[in-house]
Amino acid sequence: MKLMFYYTYGVIFAFAALVLWGSGDFLIQRTTRHLGDWETLFFIVAFGTIALLPFVYMQIASYLGIMYILAVLVIATVLSMVASMFDLEALKRGKIAAVEPILALEIPVVALFSLVLVGEVLQPIEILLVAVIIVGLVFVSLRSKHFRAIRLEKGVLLMIVAAVLWGATAFFVGWGARMTNPLLINWFIALGMTVFTLVYLSLKRDVKHMFKNAFNMPALVLVTSAIDTAAWVSYAYATIFIPITIAVALSENYIGVAAMLGLIINRERLMKRQKAGFLFALFGAVVLAIFINGA
Repeated sequence: MKLMFYYTYGVIFAFAALVLWGSGDFLIQRTTRHLGDWETLFFIVAFGTIALLPFVYMQIASYLGIMYILAVLVIATVLSMVASMFDLEALKRGKIAAVEPILALEIPVVALFSLVLVGEVLQPIEILLVAVIIVGLVFVSLRSKHFRAIRLEKGVLLMIVAAVLWGATAFFVGWGARMTNPLLINWFIALGMTVFTLVYLSLKRDVKHMFKNAFNMPALVLVTSAIDTAAWVSYAYATIFIPITIAVALSENYIGVAAMLGLIINRERLMKRQKAGFLFALFGAVVLAIFINGA
């Protein structure tokens, strides 16, 4: 019974990350087009650093004094930085409804890391359902009517690189959350990325211009930053209660949320086959969530 409640909590947090990431990525696309990649990233991570500090400041010294934990946190931070830049650039160049599905490739990357480093092995039915989710989401990224002449949306190649890096990041965030806690791992990553982005923007002498632009749209910047931070915290909590691969597979359907917002608000168009891919992936996520709770 206790194990069932643990799985239920994990599924709830994973679905919370799904909704938050979907909304956040849609807002990130709009913010980057006004502020730029690095500027948007700076405000997101700066918000996370400030917002999470009151909850973790008493725990920082005890965790950072352990070298192997510090190594995991640093790796997660570096991976997150590089992945963010590829991700933001892909969102800026391509249609959100088309480039987002490529991030489904995170799932097999996470599965590989989870198997090799922490020995998490999925059951055959779980592997099948994860595969259903991957197929459904990746299917959406193809817009050609004929598979003989597949044409990829703008930004897809950048998003493929981002997907691999995000997969590695997602694993280390989950692993780090288990070693420390979901708030501290996210605070550490946010702090490292805040320092890095601020130095970069200072060298480019864009800091004054960045704040000036942000003050013209404070609500968009604050809401985007808050939602993205909350999404990562929700995901990190999910990894405590359920296998990391399952947490990623369930939350990965945020792609559908982002795409639907793109369709409704930006009036982006998808083919019927691409819409069917969303439904296919959503079906896999729902069945997987039910199976996890009933296992």
